[in-house]
Amino acid sequence: MTLPWFLRASQRRVPRAALAVLVASSSAGCVKHLPPAPTPQPVLPRVDAPAQPAGTARLVVDVVEGPAPVQRIRMTPEPSDAQGRPSVRFVERPEILCAATPCVVDAPRGNVLLGFPVIGDPGATEAELVHIGPDPTVYRRSLSVYDGRSGVVRVLGIIGTSLGGASLITGTALLPIGLARDSSGLTFAGGISLGAGAALLTLGILAIRHDAPTYRPGSSNHYPLAP
Repeated sequence: MTLPWFLRASQRRVPRAALAVLVASSSAGCVKHLPPAPTPQPVLPRVDAPAQPAGTARLVVDVVEGPAPVQRIRMTPEPSDAQGRPSVRFVERPEILCAATPCVVDAPRGNVLLGFPVIGDPGATEAELVHIGPDPTVYRRSLSVYDGRSGVVRVLGIIGTSLGGASLITGTALLPIGLARDSSGLTFAGGISLGAGAALLTLGILAIRHDAPTYRPGSSNHYPLAP
Protein backbone atom coordinates (compact mmCIF):
# COMPACT_ATOMS: atom_id res chain seq x y z
CA MET A 1 0.00 0.00 0.00
CA THR A 2 1.38 3.40 -0.99
CA LEU A 3 1.12 6.18 1.59
CA PRO A 4 -0.31 9.57 0.58
CA TRP A 5 2.25 12.24 -0.28
CA PHE A 6 1.69 14.24 2.90
CA LEU A 7 2.43 11.22 5.11
CA ARG A 8 5.55 10.46 3.11
CA ALA A 9 6.61 14.08 3.49
CA SER A 10 6.03 14.02 7.24
CA GLN A 11 8.07 10.82 7.51
CA ARG A 12 10.97 12.55 5.78
CA ARG A 13 10.72 15.69 7.87
CA VAL A 14 10.44 14.12 11.31
CA PRO A 15 13.88 12.43 11.23
CA ARG A 16 15.43 15.64 9.94
CA ALA A 17 13.84 17.60 12.76
CA ALA A 18 14.97 15.00 15.28
CA LEU A 19 18.50 15.19 13.87
CA ALA A 20 18.46 18.98 14.16
CA VAL A 21 17.35 18.71 17.79
CA LEU A 22 20.14 16.26 18.59
CA VAL A 23 22.76 18.42 16.88
CA ALA A 24 21.56 21.56 18.63
CA SER A 25 21.42 19.84 22.00
CA SER A 26 24.90 18.35 21.66
CA SER A 27 26.42 21.65 20.53
CA ALA A 28 24.74 23.42 23.42
CA GLY A 29 26.42 21.12 25.91
CA CYS A 30 29.94 21.92 24.69
CA VAL A 31 32.45 23.62 26.93
CA LYS A 32 32.74 27.38 26.48
CA HIS A 33 36.24 28.43 25.45
CA LEU A 34 37.41 31.64 27.06
CA PRO A 35 40.23 33.86 25.75
CA PRO A 36 43.68 32.45 26.57
CA ALA A 37 45.63 33.60 29.59
CA PRO A 38 47.91 36.62 29.13
CA THR A 39 51.46 35.84 28.08
CA PRO A 40 53.58 35.40 31.22
CA GLN A 41 56.01 38.16 32.08
CA PRO A 42 59.70 37.30 31.48
CA VAL A 43 60.53 36.86 35.16
CA LEU A 44 63.82 35.19 36.12
CA PRO A 45 62.92 32.60 38.78
CA ARG A 46 65.22 31.97 41.72
CA VAL A 47 66.52 28.43 41.62
CA ASP A 48 69.44 26.66 43.25
CA ALA A 49 71.05 24.52 40.59
CA PRO A 50 74.30 22.57 40.48
CA ALA A 51 76.92 23.22 37.86
CA GLN A 52 75.76 22.43 34.37
CA PRO A 53 77.18 19.12 33.11
CA ALA A 54 79.34 19.30 30.01
CA GLY A 55 77.62 18.58 26.72
CA THR A 56 74.14 19.54 27.98
CA ALA A 57 71.83 22.52 27.58
CA ARG A 58 69.93 24.17 30.43
CA LEU A 59 66.20 24.91 30.64
CA VAL A 60 64.48 26.48 33.65
CA VAL A 61 60.79 25.57 33.88
CA ASP A 62 58.44 27.84 35.83
CA VAL A 63 54.67 28.14 36.34
CA VAL A 64 52.90 31.46 36.94
CA GLU A 65 50.32 30.03 39.35
CA GLY A 66 52.98 28.67 41.71
CA PRO A 67 54.73 25.35 42.31
CA ALA A 68 53.37 22.64 40.03
CA PRO A 69 54.55 19.21 38.86
CA VAL A 70 55.88 18.94 35.32
CA GLN A 71 56.14 15.75 33.29
CA ARG A 72 58.40 14.77 30.45
CA ILE A 73 56.49 12.83 27.81
CA ARG A 74 58.47 10.38 25.76
CA MET A 75 57.02 8.89 22.57
CA THR A 76 57.88 5.19 22.57
CA PRO A 77 57.40 3.10 19.41
CA GLU A 78 55.47 -0.15 19.84
CA PRO A 79 54.68 -2.82 17.23
CA SER A 80 51.05 -2.97 16.21
CA ASP A 81 48.98 -5.37 14.14
CA ALA A 82 46.22 -3.08 12.93
CA GLN A 83 43.86 -4.68 10.40
CA GLY A 84 46.17 -7.63 9.98
CA ARG A 85 49.10 -5.52 8.77
CA PRO A 86 52.23 -5.05 10.89
CA SER A 87 52.92 -1.43 11.74
CA VAL A 88 54.37 0.77 14.45
CA ARG A 89 52.48 3.11 16.73
CA PHE A 90 53.85 5.69 19.17
CA VAL A 91 52.66 5.60 22.78
CA GLU A 92 53.04 8.39 25.30
CA ARG A 93 55.25 7.50 28.27
CA PRO A 94 55.03 10.32 30.85
CA GLU A 95 57.57 10.56 33.64
CA ILE A 96 58.04 13.12 36.41
CA LEU A 97 60.53 15.75 35.33
CA CYS A 98 59.99 18.26 38.16
CA ALA A 99 58.14 17.53 41.38
CA ALA A 100 57.51 21.26 41.78
CA THR A 101 58.40 24.33 39.75
CA PRO A 102 60.59 26.26 39.32
CA CYS A 103 63.13 23.60 38.42
CA VAL A 104 66.22 23.20 36.28
CA VAL A 105 66.52 20.68 33.45
CA ASP A 106 69.91 19.81 31.99
CA ALA A 107 69.44 17.77 28.84
CA PRO A 108 70.92 17.34 25.36
CA ARG A 109 70.03 20.00 22.83
CA GLY A 110 66.85 19.39 20.91
CA ASN A 111 63.10 19.22 21.42
CA VAL A 112 61.44 17.99 24.59
CA LEU A 113 57.73 17.34 25.21
CA LEU A 114 56.63 18.75 28.57
CA GLY A 115 53.34 17.92 30.28
CA PHE A 116 51.62 20.53 32.47
CA PRO A 117 48.57 20.00 34.73
CA VAL A 118 45.20 21.63 34.08
CA ILE A 119 43.69 23.57 36.97
CA GLY A 120 40.26 22.18 37.88
CA ASP A 121 40.66 18.92 35.93
CA PRO A 122 42.60 16.38 38.02
CA GLY A 123 44.54 13.90 35.92
CA ALA A 124 44.46 16.04 32.78
CA THR A 125 47.76 16.97 31.18
CA GLU A 126 48.55 19.40 28.37
CA ALA A 127 51.68 18.75 26.31
CA GLU A 128 53.96 21.55 25.10
CA LEU A 129 56.84 21.06 22.67
CA VAL A 130 59.85 23.05 23.88
CA HIS A 131 63.18 23.47 22.12
CA ILE A 132 66.31 23.40 24.28
CA GLY A 133 69.01 25.40 22.54
CA PRO A 134 72.69 26.04 23.27
CA ASP A 135 72.04 28.99 25.61
CA PRO A 136 70.22 28.68 28.97
CA THR A 137 66.54 29.70 28.70
CA VAL A 138 63.39 29.95 30.81
CA TYR A 139 60.10 28.38 29.80
CA ARG A 140 57.34 30.01 31.86
CA ARG A 141 53.83 28.62 31.62
CA SER A 142 50.44 29.96 32.69
CA LEU A 143 48.30 26.87 33.24
CA SER A 144 44.98 26.20 31.53
CA VAL A 145 41.89 26.36 33.73
CA TYR A 146 38.78 24.16 33.51
CA ASP A 147 35.67 25.07 35.52
CA GLY A 148 33.05 22.33 35.39
CA ARG A 149 30.66 23.89 37.87
CA SER A 150 27.04 24.41 36.79
CA GLY A 151 23.81 25.28 38.55
CA VAL A 152 20.04 25.27 38.28
CA VAL A 153 20.07 27.31 35.06
CA ARG A 154 21.73 24.42 33.24
CA VAL A 155 19.19 21.93 34.64
CA LEU A 156 16.30 24.12 33.51
CA GLY A 157 17.98 24.48 30.12
CA ILE A 158 18.22 20.70 29.69
CA ILE A 159 14.55 20.30 30.61
CA GLY A 160 13.53 23.10 28.25
CA THR A 161 15.60 21.65 25.42
CA SER A 162 14.03 18.21 25.85
CA LEU A 163 10.47 19.53 25.97
CA GLY A 164 11.08 21.97 23.14
CA GLY A 165 12.59 19.25 20.96
CA ALA A 166 9.62 16.96 21.52
CA SER A 167 7.18 19.78 20.74
CA LEU A 168 9.14 20.75 17.64
CA ILE A 169 9.05 17.21 16.27
CA THR A 170 5.32 16.93 17.00
CA GLY A 171 4.61 20.21 15.22
CA THR A 172 6.75 19.18 12.24
CA ALA A 173 4.64 16.04 11.88
CA LEU A 174 1.21 17.61 12.41
CA LEU A 175 1.53 20.80 10.37
CA PRO A 176 1.97 19.24 6.89
CA ILE A 177 -0.81 16.74 7.59
CA GLY A 178 -3.19 19.54 8.62
CA LEU A 179 -2.34 21.57 5.53
CA ALA A 180 -2.79 18.58 3.22
CA ARG A 181 -6.16 17.64 4.73
CA ASP A 182 -7.27 21.27 5.00
CA SER A 183 -7.88 20.60 8.71
CA SER A 184 -7.79 23.79 10.70
CA GLY A 185 -7.50 21.85 13.96
CA LEU A 186 -4.42 19.90 12.93
CA THR A 187 -2.91 22.95 11.25
CA PHE A 188 -3.43 25.08 14.35
CA ALA A 189 -2.09 22.38 16.67
CA GLY A 190 0.93 21.80 14.42
CA GLY A 191 1.70 25.50 14.14
CA ILE A 192 1.41 26.08 17.89
CA SER A 193 3.55 23.02 18.67
CA LEU A 194 6.13 24.01 16.08
CA GLY A 195 6.41 27.62 17.25
CA ALA A 196 6.36 26.84 20.96
CA GLY A 197 8.87 24.01 20.49
CA ALA A 198 11.27 26.20 18.54
CA ALA A 199 11.07 28.97 21.17
CA LEU A 200 11.49 26.58 24.09
CA LEU A 201 14.37 24.77 22.36
CA THR A 202 16.15 28.07 21.69
CA LEU A 203 15.71 29.25 25.28
CA GLY A 204 16.91 25.90 26.58
CA ILE A 205 20.05 25.99 24.43
CA LEU A 206 20.82 29.54 25.55
CA ALA A 207 20.36 28.53 29.19
CA ILE A 208 22.67 25.52 28.80
CA ARG A 209 25.36 27.60 27.10
CA HIS A 210 25.05 30.32 29.72
CA ASP A 211 25.72 27.84 32.53
CA ALA A 212 28.09 25.54 30.63
CA PRO A 213 31.54 24.50 31.88
CA THR A 214 34.34 26.85 30.83
CA TYR A 215 37.88 26.29 29.61
CA ARG A 216 40.57 28.95 29.52
CA PRO A 217 43.65 27.94 27.51
CA GLY A 218 47.02 28.62 29.04
CA SER A 219 49.92 30.50 27.50
CA SER A 220 53.71 30.34 27.53
CA ASN A 221 56.77 32.51 27.24
CA HIS A 222 60.23 31.20 26.31
CA TYR A 223 63.08 33.64 26.85
CA PRO A 224 66.83 33.74 27.69
CA LEU A 225 67.86 33.05 31.29
CA ALA A 226 70.43 35.82 31.28
CA PRO A 227 68.93 39.37 31.20
